[in-house]
Amino acid sequence: MRMLIAFLFLACMTTVHAQEKIVIGQSVELSGEATGKENMEGAQAYFGWVNAQGGVYGRKIELKTYDDKRKPETTRLNTEKLLKEDNALALFGYRSTPTVEAALPLLLSDKVPMIAPFSGGQSLHSPFNPYLFNLRASYQDETAKMIELFGSLGIRKVAILFQDDSFGRDGLAGFERNLAAHKLKAVVTASYDRKDLQITKAVGDIVAANPQAVLMACTPSVCADFVKQVHLKGFHPAFMMLSNVSSETFFESLGDDGRGVSVMQVVPYPKDFSAGAAREFQGLLKGMANPPPPSYAAFEGFLAAKLLTEGLRRAGPNPTRQKLMAAMETMRDFDLGGVRVSYTPTNHDGSKFVEMIMIGKRGAILH
Repeated sequence: MRMLIAFLFLACMTTVHAQEKIVIGQSVELSGEATGKENMEGAQAYFGWVNAQGGVYGRKIELKTYDDKRKPETTRLNTEKLLKEDNALALFGYRSTPTVEAALPLLLSDKVPMIAPFSGGQSLHSPFNPYLFNLRASYQDETAKMIELFGSLGIRKVAILFQDDSFGRDGLAGFERNLAAHKLKAVVTASYDRKDLQITKAVGDIVAANPQAVLMACTPSVCADFVKQVHLKGFHPAFMMLSNVSSETFFESLGDDGRGVSVMQVVPYPKDFSAGAAREFQGLLKGMANPPPPSYAAFEGFLAAKLLTEGLRRAGPNPTRQKLMAAMETMRDFDLGGVRVSYTPTNHDGSKFVEMIMIGKRGAILH
């Protein structure tokens, strides 16, 4: 009888364990710019597929997401709720440098890892944070590649537009440092306030300087508005932007004004079927009743979810925050399907993949 009771207890506990969910916490802008929402939807698509296959060791992954409206204080409050009330095993896919920065102190105090933040801010790369695992390359990597590419086109006269916050100043520093490395200096540097997004003066200053190209570290809506206002003045320089703008909504919002705009990317083209993950991504979207757009932002979310799932598998059937971190650090040149990532106990910069794309007619991507 005792053996029977013990067996039934074990069977019951096994069933309960299989039904437990692995809660992953996310605070991201859902009610404003579309980039964070598309990134979240791409991740949810992959997690949904994993769950349909039985989850990880029989446990489903639940991505619990709260809207932070890209406000740092709201991000902090959301993160506290995720950790204290929702018992999130890890944080995932936070977007925007200032909002990610707001959550960084909680990583240390609660000893919780953050996987694949949707920001390339330098503060997320240096100094080294043992709880932060970057998937994407840094904005510094992007600016270096950007200036290397336009230099090969013979562009010498450039202007800079940046948002006056930690994200924009990070981009500005990268632009200036890499321009100096090529013995160049911007003919004009213009900024705008994150709080009011007014760019009228910046437009006037940059048009007056008559640059060949404008290097831009701005939010998607401001970047699109700036391009349109400059075109209305009859001026058509090359526009080069960081990867933070990459959403389907952004490309559509440019309309005919988007033709010739260049954008840096930190993941492969989502429709490049030579990349295994892109094939997986497109195949998964075709099978969904309400798929996310096949955008760079959604694809990055998909890759980030794939990365986290691999970490959970390596962490074993009873993952803890510490086990997940140790598991992530076992990845060496791991292929996500076109993006290879590596982590060590002293280096959490997963990928250096950077390329530039150009927008063609009617928002088409010229890859």
